[in-house]
Amino acid sequence: MPGRDPSADIAAARRGVATFDAGDEPGVGDAVRGFTRRYGWRAYALPILVIITIVALMTVKDPSAGERGTSAAPTTAQPSSTGASNPPAASDTTVHSESASPNSVPLNALSLPPGAPYTKSGEGTYSIVKGTTKPFGHSSTGKIWTYDIEVEKGVTGIDVAQFAALVDQTLADPRSWSGHGVELQRVDSGTPDFRVSMTSAFTVRKYCGYTIKIETSCYAAAGSVSGLAVNRVVFDDARWVRGAPSYIADLTAYRTYMINHEDGHALGHMHAHECLADGLAPAMMQQTIGLKTPSGKLCEANPWPYPQGAKDAPGAEAVDTRQNNEYYLQGGE
Repeated sequence: MPGRDPSADIAAARRGVATFDAGDEPGVGDAVRGFTRRYGWRAYALPILVIITIVALMTVKDPSAGERGTSAAPTTAQPSSTGASNPPAASDTTVHSESASPNSVPLNALSLPPGAPYTKSGEGTYSIVKGTTKPFGHSSTGKIWTYDIEVEKGVTGIDVAQFAALVDQTLADPRSWSGHGVELQRVDSGTPDFRVSMTSAFTVRKYCGYTIKIETSCYAAAGSVSGLAVNRVVFDDARWVRGAPSYIADLTAYRTYMINHEDGHALGHMHAHECLADGLAPAMMQQTIGLKTPSGKLCEANPWPYPQGAKDAPGAEAVDTRQNNEYYLQGGE
């Protein structure tokens, strides 16, 4: 209480200690002994329970940001599989990096983000999407790379026209391979140099394998799989619908990356493992899995082989090893 002399409380406490269990009159000691005789072991258990309860209440606290980051999902709503618009050919696609997401919690880099349903199992055969283009880009060798676009029978939930249009538009963009010494043309008959195929998740494993147990797209060269006579770019419909954590729900940008990366393999490119000089990830980095380099640096997600202003694009490419593979750098086993 205000104005109270604390020395009086101290003196009273000392007097209590000095007279505890002294004299003939019943004192505190007698009361304690009577209490214990009456209630037995419960007399000791009660104060212990009180102490444990107080300690527990004192130690309860709000989880740290790091703990929340391993369990909470992003607050950003996921786009639908057919609702994303195609990026304009002459404009930049806005991309958010794994390390710069102030309004959402990054997902585990190896997980498939939540979102719309996708086809897990198709029929294993493909239908060609009708449509052609004139040759685009400029070849430094005189070769025109031809491709067709296919969708596995039984795959649903994909806007096929949008899929085909985004493939054509991406490959024709000057930031893609056609802007730097490559000429391409879409065909819908004959035997192309490679096929661009939308494929169900389980059929993907026929072409890409499943040693690394995550959903991912790939490039399968002719002869690498029994019965595969033509080179095939295999797009996992699960990734087309859901995207990847590196792109923080920017589904259109991620699809653009899928096209440039896997078609890059069809054009002869290997994986890249280091950030570009400006910090962007090379298009040939395995951005579906993560953005970390062997030195531990975190690149910024980037869907284009030749992003504007990047003088060292498309980046150094190298054979994959356990030491530079994104899967192992992200903690995969």
